[in-house]
Amino acid sequence: MTRFRGFLVWIFLGCWLAGGFTAAAWAKEKADRKPAARAVAKPEQTPERPSVKKPVKKAKKGKKTDPEPPAAPAAAAPQPPGIEDPQTLLTQARELENRGDVSGCLETLAKFVNVHFRHPERASVLQRMAYLAQDRGQGDKALQIHALTAYLYPGSRAAAECRWQLDNLEFCRNLRERDPLAVFKDYLQNAKSQSPGVSPAKLREPLRQGWQGVEQVLRRTSPCPLPLVEEALALWELHPEGTQPPEAALILGELLLENGLFGEARNFLQKGMEQGNPAVRTRALAGLLETAWESRDLGEFAGAWAIWRRNRGEVTPDLKARLAKLPLPEALISSTPETGQEDKKIEEDALAALLDWWNGRAPDASRQAELLRFLPHFLNRPLPSGVKKRLLMQMAQLQWSQGHYSHAAQVYEQLLRADTKGENSAFYHDRLALSQLQGRQPEAAQQIFRDLSHEGDNFWQLVSRTRLADMELGRLQAEPPQ
Repeated sequence: MTRFRGFLVWIFLGCWLAGGFTAAAWAKEKADRKPAARAVAKPEQTPERPSVKKPVKKAKKGKKTDPEPPAAPAAAAPQPPGIEDPQTLLTQARELENRGDVSGCLETLAKFVNVHFRHPERASVLQRMAYLAQDRGQGDKALQIHALTAYLYPGSRAAAECRWQLDNLEFCRNLRERDPLAVFKDYLQNAKSQSPGVSPAKLREPLRQGWQGVEQVLRRTSPCPLPLVEEALALWELHPEGTQPPEAALILGELLLENGLFGEARNFLQKGMEQGNPAVRTRALAGLLETAWESRDLGEFAGAWAIWRRNRGEVTPDLKARLAKLPLPEALISSTPETGQEDKKIEEDALAALLDWWNGRAPDASRQAELLRFLPHFLNRPLPSGVKKRLLMQMAQLQWSQGHYSHAAQVYEQLLRADTKGENSAFYHDRLALSQLQGRQPEAAQQIFRDLSHEGDNFWQLVSRTRLADMELGRLQAEPPQ
């Protein structure tokens, strides 16, 4: 579909072409008159003479005759003054473009179009002028040239391409002047109906610009209202098969993450990470870390962190503020090197051990000490309550395995203060009593077991009575025989 810009534009373009054609024809006619004038004047200056036939000598037998000298080649017709050779103009335009002089290139191509209006490359030159105008941000001028090319050369390959570019340029202008979501919806419906004849590569740039316009609307409020998110998801479904850009997947993933839809966000962010450019991959990977952390999926968080560690991209200030909310080492989100690189390396190794533990791989003795050193650092970060409880429990287990029973008891007391009546309180009481028993405080442990034997569910009552019986048996075995 080609829309022209009014009669004034066509009058201007018609005068432009007619002026070039008239100038070229006038110059050619003037140049042709001069030889003709000389040819007319020559008979008046020289009187006529009777023609005399020269006798032709007969060649004697046995004697060779000299061949007549070949006629001198006719001189090439001189190019009319003011009209340059078409190939020269095209070569000049190419050299100007290579040097970065786009303005000079456009002027040279315009001269070619005006003078050599019957040249077979005129349509492709007009098309090239339109692309150069687009690259310089002269959208209106590009529209006019595309429209002119489609009008002058209907049915040609250049005309079909120009009509496609006209649609895209008008689409981009409508994105700026009207509601981007409605404009993009109309464009996608039209593109989907034409999708068998349009390659995904040609759709790439207009789709990217369409999502840029939509993103500006979606980012006006945070979090984005769910009705707008639903409209954006509908736009995603309208794309021709296989043309959804990774930038769109990133936008939708971040919007879903802001609204707490972590499972849906993960699918889109995964597409952005796998298919996007480096900047898109970095943002998508950060979104996957946030999604796993907010959904309490520590195994997913560990996997995303391992990918981040291998493929870290540029961390922008906005991205750094988002990552600062996660229990990541500062070295991973800092864009400038700082002092204490050795400590940061230990911190990264400690987090790696913690993430391995979350994935079911118990750390060895050497890595347990690193974990104990840096777990307080992670616990001082703003953490979801469920994750903080898990970290505290892991710290208590590490203290127990290292033989630090009094430290383990302190951690279980901290857990009890945060969750006095929770579903895990009986377990915390049991582990606290065992830690005190191992820390040579049997009286305190015995009191906790007695309280548990009368409270809680039947399971923990039975466990507590068994613990008390074990303590009594151990006391009897420790007494000297009588």
